[in-house]
Order: sequence, then C-alpha cells, then structure tokens
Amino acid sequence: MENLIVEYKGFKIINSTYKAGWFMTECETMCGETVDEVKGDLDDLLIERSKGELITAYFQGGMGMGIIRVEGRLKDIGTRKYAQYNGAAYLHMIPKRKRKVRGYLQTYNPYMLVLAGVGHPNPEDGFNIIKDDGDVVVKQSKYMSFDPRWKEESDVQLDGYLENSEAIVLADYRHTKGFSAYTGRTTKIEA
Repeated sequence: MENLIVEYKGFKIINSTYKAGWFMTECETMCGETVDEVKGDLDDLLIERSKGELITAYFQGGMGMGIIRVEGRLKDIGTRKYAQYNGAAYLHMIPKRKRKVRGYLQTYNPYMLVLAGVGHPNPEDGFNIIKDDGDVVVKQSKYMSFDPRWKEESDVQLDGYLENSEAIVLADYRHTKGFSAYTGRTTKIEA
C-alpha cells in the first residue's frame, strides 16, 4: 500500500495525490468529470484493490462506551440501503485470529473509520482509576453510555494521528465528520 499507483482513464494517480484527498482540478478538466465524481471512482478503485489486505477499523464500542479498534482482512466495504437508511455504512472483514467473516453495520449516527494496514494506535479506553491498592484496580468510566464526548475525544486522537502519519484512509463513515446514513454522503462541517 505504500507505493500505491492507480490507473484512471489514462492518468497515473499516486499515493501523495490520495493523501491530498484526491483533489485534482487537472483531472476535472482533462477527464470531463467533476472532482467529486473522480474522487468517488478512485475511492472505489482503492477499496477494490485493498480487498484481502490487512486493515484497521474503528467503531463505537458496546453500550456506546468508547471507540474500539479491530484489525483483520478486508472483504468488502461501502454503503447500502438498510431500513430507512439509504446509505448505511457496512464492513465485512475477517478479524485477526478468526476464521469467519464478520459484518459490521452502522446506521443512526455511524462511527466507522477504516485504515489500510495494521499497527495503528488504540484509542484511549476512557476509564479513570479510582482505587489501586496493588492487588485490585477499580476503574470508572469517564462518561455515561452513548455520551457524545466518547466520540469527540476519539476524533481528536484519531485526527491528530492521521495528520501526522502516512496512514491511508480507506473509508471514513463518521457522523462527527459529516457522514449521514440517510443520504450515504459526507457533507462539509465548518469548524
């Protein structure tokens, strides 16, 4: 994945272009397509080439407490219609040390980030130690279940990591970054 080169309508797109967010005004004028169309096509090509590759996925944990990291092999990823959601985010992968494909589906306020490769950091666990007498450690969660601060803290940590690393983002289906399961699209969030 480090030397990623994708052929697209006679153009060679390299990893540095991907890191810049597939923003190519030259391709917009030369290919006759909008930047969003080109970006969508290239993201699809990247996911297709990554099938079977090792990935790291981040999801909201059980009972809405914290963000968890899962490593494994990618089988399929994207959005699809599910109940009232036109663009529910899904991921099929074989987690590390497992044999069978597992499916993950995110609908209302989805939180799914998928990175190429493994060895990416674990998010903070979100628990404070309230008692440690050497033999017994008692921890208490920072926030209640489904508190939005779980995602806010993880966003700060993950965004900082993505800015300062060479990590390749295969999919970012985080509602905190503007993704909506109702439309299956990301809208810009102004800071």
